[in-house]
Amino acid sequence: MLLILSVTGIFLSLFLIGFKARSYTPTIYLGLFFLFTNMYAFVQFVLLNSKSVFLVALLYTNFTVFNYLIGPMLFWYVRSVLTDNFRLKWNDLWHLMPTLIYLASAFPYIITPWSYKMQIAKEIVNDPGFLGNFEATILSDLLSNTIVYLSRPLHVLGYTILSMSLLKGYLKRREDATIFASQHFMTKWLFFFLGFQFILVISYLISMFKTFLFDSDVFFTINLLQIIAATGLVGLLLSSFFFQSILYGLPRIPESDQN
Repeated sequence: MLLILSVTGIFLSLFLIGFKARSYTPTIYLGLFFLFTNMYAFVQFVLLNSKSVFLVALLYTNFTVFNYLIGPMLFWYVRSVLTDNFRLKWNDLWHLMPTLIYLASAFPYIITPWSYKMQIAKEIVNDPGFLGNFEATILSDLLSNTIVYLSRPLHVLGYTILSMSLLKGYLKRREDATIFASQHFMTKWLFFFLGFQFILVISYLISMFKTFLFDSDVFFTINLLQIIAATGLVGLLLSSFFFQSILYGLPRIPESDQN
């Protein structure tokens, strides 16, 4: 189930970026958010369930850096929709710091020979618990594998809460009164979008906490809550194709028209 959802989400995300971003630029942020989220799910499936040494060697650590871009893409998308301004500022670059830090930490492993990656992949396929002990990055050595693994969903959770606070503030200030009537449904769409995202990241975090703190194997399984949340996100991604106005955000009525 997770494999089908993640692969479907990846293809739909690429299509959204390639063919829909021209009509509304913030769609790039939305498409990249869905792409990186589904890549995260696909890599998890490969590591824990695929039993493919080649795929594990290809994806393990090499693609993890994209996990730290999920949060910024979510935040930039919600902000661009609520403000009707997709442009980034210089101070937005700090959102990329965790990505750059992790990339620098993982770079020594990334450039290791393919034969070494295949050796590590065989260990992971034979025993997924090996993931908790092998220190693939400098951060794992300086801190711990537990902190590094938990940092990814915690990073996404922080941005999810930040995005929810943006929406809450927007509604509290009643800024939706200045948008076109046909776009009022967008606030409800954002509510469900962030709600499914919140459920997904919380369920994932609970699984990881149980695994690392209580020596449980729940992380190596897919629970119903994760499936429901992942299905919801894919459903929201599909909705952007059937209801084109989702891509147009929340354009405001010109002040001259309001008077």
